[in-house]
Amino acid sequence: MTVQSGQEGVALQTHSPRHTELFLGGLDRVRIAVAPAPMASLVSLVVDALGGPRQGIAPDWIRTVRRSLPADAAQAVTPMFDRTRALLPACLTPLGIDGSPVQDQLTRVADLSPDDLSQGVEELTPGEPPLPWRGALRRPRQWTSLYVKVLTAAWKAYAPIWQQSTALRTREAERIGAAVVTGGLDVLLSNLSTRVRYADETLYLSDRHPYRVELADRPLVLVPLVSGSAASVFNLDEPDRAWLGYPVPGLERLGTRSVASAPDSLSLLLGPIRAAILRALDRPNSMGGVAEHLDAGPSTATYHCTQLASAGLVVRQRVGREVRIQRTPRGDALVDLLS
Repeated sequence: MTVQSGQEGVALQTHSPRHTELFLGGLDRVRIAVAPAPMASLVSLVVDALGGPRQGIAPDWIRTVRRSLPADAAQAVTPMFDRTRALLPACLTPLGIDGSPVQDQLTRVADLSPDDLSQGVEELTPGEPPLPWRGALRRPRQWTSLYVKVLTAAWKAYAPIWQQSTALRTREAERIGAAVVTGGLDVLLSNLSTRVRYADETLYLSDRHPYRVELADRPLVLVPLVSGSAASVFNLDEPDRAWLGYPVPGLERLGTRSVASAPDSLSLLLGPIRAAILRALDRPNSMGGVAEHLDAGPSTATYHCTQLASAGLVVRQRVGREVRIQRTPRGDALVDLLS
């Protein structure tokens, strides 16, 4: 899923038919911030729970949220979703990047005027409102009240999960900080999620309605999401920032003791598997040797080595029937710095 709101900026022609593109320019000039935003995660979870695009959320979490929702409110909101899209205008997705409390964000939604809602739907789909919205716009205050009822109930059920994720979110902030101070921002951006890639000074974000925009002199705010492994929420068009939500690393371990264990700085930046590969390459090795060291299949080793190569940390070379891999000077420097 991508929640794109407020696309008032100048949209440039995209180079990729399946990706929205954010041109960053030179990374030495990019300002990075990280924001805890529980509402961003909550909206992602609610969309999946009510039949919107799947987010890769744990079934237990989905069941917990669904059980919490009042039947009348859920019935009113569900028509706005199907598995290909979520028909929610920006005014209804208070993602809280500014750090305001969840209750304050819900209050702002509850206070929306009928004109605000109508304008938001018009910005979402210019022209005739989509069929699910026609009934809602005939009774805007009643529908908005039911929508807030859904979010309020879902937050009550989800809040304990958000609190349990504190260690994961703290660790991710440390990983981002390590990338910024060590000049490893390109490595970080290349490893955010399976729905994001970085190349040629550009972030490519999976999107059914792609466009292209420039970051210019705005900061890029990274928002770790505590919802699902496929969650993707972003807004690239706010005048004072662009922000990107992605799954917080380690989400699958939430609630286990392993969350509390502190990995080293290299693992924070690259992830444990790629950190292990980079450390093991203190001398050149074959791809088969790397796979054996990882106790993993050849395809797994190849995938992670490809990501390391894309970040300029290793190089591969075919020697006869064998592919040899070794660290680059940049890879050597990163291991020395973070070990």
